[in-house]
Amino acid sequence: MDPITPHAIDLVEVAYDVEKSDADWLSDLLEAGAPILDHGLGIVATRFERPPHGTGADLVLRDVHAKSLPTGLWPRLEAARSVLSADAIRALTSAGHAGTWTEVAQDYEDCQLFLDELGYPDMLGLVASDPRGVGIHVSAPLPKATRLTARSRLRWQMLGAHISAAHRLRGALADRFERLRAGLTDLPHGAEAVLDAEGFRIVDSVGRAREPNASEILRRAARRVDKARGKLRREDPQKALEMWKALVRGRWSVIDWFDTDGRRFVLARPNPPRVYDPRGLSEQECQVVTYVLLGETNKLIAYRLGLSQGRVSGLLKSAMHKLGANSRAQLVQKLGPLGVPTAAA
Repeated sequence: MDPITPHAIDLVEVAYDVEKSDADWLSDLLEAGAPILDHGLGIVATRFERPPHGTGADLVLRDVHAKSLPTGLWPRLEAARSVLSADAIRALTSAGHAGTWTEVAQDYEDCQLFLDELGYPDMLGLVASDPRGVGIHVSAPLPKATRLTARSRLRWQMLGAHISAAHRLRGALADRFERLRAGLTDLPHGAEAVLDAEGFRIVDSVGRAREPNASEILRRAARRVDKARGKLRREDPQKALEMWKALVRGRWSVIDWFDTDGRRFVLARPNPPRVYDPRGLSEQECQVVTYVLLGETNKLIAYRLGLSQGRVSGLLKSAMHKLGANSRAQLVQKLGPLGVPTAAA
């Protein structure tokens, strides 16, 4: 159950291939992830939409893709889903979830009923979604009941952070308004910076990429991604995965782009998550607070946003001071577990 092999970086690379069509992207993602996901029983991935403050029963599945699953399993999956409670569905589709169904069954017995209906000892579940409840769910049947180590769970969550960021990026690029706005910048794919792939020199930049220190921040990030994709992926895949964070400063995704002559460039494309916005907080404070409300650790939040853990801690402390909360528990009590103010707030 340990995904830390060079194939983990393969999966991340495929996720950020914005040139792939939507029809191919999810199936190619499964193909790239098969070496670390498929335990001989197949894998299935689907896009889903779940309103952030919905009941769980309002989950909508779209674009199901399967690899190596037994014939007739999908109808059984749909039938077995009927045994799941709304609370169990919410737990299994919460942003950043990575775990096995038998682990979740400790709190939701209907998860075990689901497994019994399918005839599998266990399943790995990986969620890559935004706080707004849109994303990808990957399931891989397992030959035996399994518990993830904390280290392994974090690795799956890191991969999920990349898939979530890549899925959000694809959605923005497909949006007509985004395309029109992007066209006004005259940079490909609505990028705010274009870097030469050789020396990572800024070729052109607009907007916030022109702010003080932004060019050096983006150059360092592009170098880290390039190093992670090089020989480091084979020599130390754990370090490579840690080095390639899901965002840069909570704003940019770093992706490849090839011009008409086949020359490779690196783009810094704005791709901030859509987050809850309590009045009076900065953009990064809003981002940190939202993921705290979703129950994520400072370590995972730092990886998601491309910030240091110290920076995340500082932003959380500042936000709690502004909101009059002395602890995470008080923050959740005031704002609600998904960012909805409670009646007492």
